[in-house]
Amino acid sequence: MKSILNSILLGILGLAIAVMTTGSLSSAIATQPPWQLAQRAPRIVYVRREVSGPPAGGRYRGGGSRGIGSQAVCPTTPVPLTALVPFEEIYDKTREKLPPLVNVWGFTTAERPTFWVYNPYNNSAIPAKFSIDDESAGQTLYETSVTLPKQPGVMALRLSNSAPVLQPGKRYRWFLSLTCKAPTATAAGTDNINVEAVVIRELPKPELTSQLTATPSLQNAIAYAKAGFWYDALTILAELRQKQPQDETLKTAWKELLSGVALDNLTPTSERSRQNFSLETISSQPVVN
Repeated sequence: MKSILNSILLGILGLAIAVMTTGSLSSAIATQPPWQLAQRAPRIVYVRREVSGPPAGGRYRGGGSRGIGSQAVCPTTPVPLTALVPFEEIYDKTREKLPPLVNVWGFTTAERPTFWVYNPYNNSAIPAKFSIDDESAGQTLYETSVTLPKQPGVMALRLSNSAPVLQPGKRYRWFLSLTCKAPTATAAGTDNINVEAVVIRELPKPELTSQLTATPSLQNAIAYAKAGFWYDALTILAELRQKQPQDETLKTAWKELLSGVALDNLTPTSERSRQNFSLETISSQPVVN
């Protein structure tokens, strides 16, 4: 009898220890630093797809005319106006003293995609214009003025419901142009800064749509990036980050996606294009209205 009682007591003691251990484990998981939980999230990897037809020339970093001799009118910033679009810098050893040829392009499934740029200025009074062209027809389909945010950060360029729908299989080219006026009345002229990139719309395949959730999610961004739809993946992540700016998982995913932007034709893993893109600085910027 005593033996049976001891066995029962030992069993109860073992169960209590198991419950306490499980509770402690659950508590430990719940209190783990967010960065440790973020490490467990699925990685987002952008799979770059080549564009058919002529090279998708463009400009991912702000550049343009200087209206007052060589004097820049737009304020000098550590990182220039930058389009968040995959690009390729083509360096030719026979023309080392010349800047590289640059191709800038991405795919989308959206009828009216959203485009994203890093705006380095804190002056919402700088005139800005957003437009999109039908590349084959050589005509502007949509053009509108844009009010820059009051603080530096990643901003959205959206096509309104009145803008024409992008047709599948066609190439379009979008632009953002800033016009800075001379700082004084005696200094005449303007400074035009612009970025431009190619966008191609494609209809998603069934294997992609089957992976998508009904509402925007990190899972959707991962699926779009893997399928090579840059603008869709970027828009989902940017909007999620805007709603949850302190979410460590989204911060990690954002930097991972942006790390797929740069490529040059000499060494795909070269740091030259990454440095030009200023990945560390841009990926840490807030998404602003």
